[in-house]
Amino acid sequence: MKSSGDSPRECCEKREQDSLHKNAAFSTDRRCTQRSHEYTPDNIRGEFHRDYTRIIHCRAFRRLHHKTQVFISPKNDHVCTRLEHSLHVASVAQTIARTLGLNEDLVRAIAVGHDLGHTPFGHMGEDCLKKIVKKKCGTDFSHELQSLQVVDSVERAYKEHPGLNLTFAVRDGIVCHYGEGFEKRLAPNRTKTPDDLAKTVRGESRPATLEGCVVRWADKVAYLGRDLEDAREVVGLVKDEQVPSCVKDVLGITNRDIIAKLITDLCKCSSIAADRIAVCDDVHEALNKLYKFNTENIYKTPEARSNEKQIEVSMGILFDLLLERIQKADGDLEKICAKNDSDDLQNTWKVLRDFLENDIQQWQEVPQHKLVVDFIAGMTDQFFIDCCRQLILPKSAV
Repeated sequence: MKSSGDSPRECCEKREQDSLHKNAAFSTDRRCTQRSHEYTPDNIRGEFHRDYTRIIHCRAFRRLHHKTQVFISPKNDHVCTRLEHSLHVASVAQTIARTLGLNEDLVRAIAVGHDLGHTPFGHMGEDCLKKIVKKKCGTDFSHELQSLQVVDSVERAYKEHPGLNLTFAVRDGIVCHYGEGFEKRLAPNRTKTPDDLAKTVRGESRPATLEGCVVRWADKVAYLGRDLEDAREVVGLVKDEQVPSCVKDVLGITNRDIIAKLITDLCKCSSIAADRIAVCDDVHEALNKLYKFNTENIYKTPEARSNEKQIEVSMGILFDLLLERIQKADGDLEKICAKNDSDDLQNTWKVLRDFLENDIQQWQEVPQHKLVVDFIAGMTDQFFIDCCRQLILPKSAV
């Protein structure tokens, strides 16, 4: 009940205290809500709701609509994109959180931000960029760590500081999501601190909250059934009789049935009092078999891996061209987009210049290869193609 003088935010915080499980993450928990930069909270939104709105209004989130989920640059509007996948994860995670008495605002914020660092062309694009970065820079790349980089450094919504200045719990959930691992049980690491996030090991580091664990599972729930549905009903790549019988018997074959089964089983088998989420043996086995089936019959097929070599070659050339331009500029923005550049080249260089000027604080002090990685990883499928057309492909001279 609202008492006189309570703000909407304070009412929200009281509702959390009354309705959430004691092991949930609360908006008043200083460990979960600590931020890197000072700010003045409003009287309407709770801490995690604030993060959710910051993410959905950022430019990296908007670009997810034009990034591949599985099938490259689909012209069919019914094929899932990276943006739709993020919304699906948010929906699944919120359903689980509500059922288990966890913080819905927190899982929504983590879910909509978990793939902000994904490259163009989905996991194939990520594999290509990973090879390039390893070869040319001797460093590693993963979209999980890149998503943290986006919300911490690349997005520039505020003049006072880089990044979106999100809470520790949201940043942790973003960097610790992992769609390829299928743990039967998952418990949070309650000892983590913000300093640990930069040391995250992909697939091994556990989230700091139960809400982060839920999103890590919701990611798997959201994509496996939808990818199968796209392959069956839209692309025509998979026939019903091909799906393993144990998958059909335990999980079902439609996206609707698979989601319902996984959510129901997770909510039934998890023990929030024991600080863990879990699924039963049959569901865990069927889930792994579905992932194996999808990998062999969808993710590794020519339809899903088409143009892989072209993407790898063109991304390598584009990486070199962008790095060369930044090196030659020697800290001078005017040299990024020079007056003597042809009209065909102006757009790419102008976007690069605007990116350095508006998005990267003190870009002259950032390692130059890192600037290129951030720029390429942030591209949509179509913008990548446009850059290659402008910078790489020959043009008519007459």
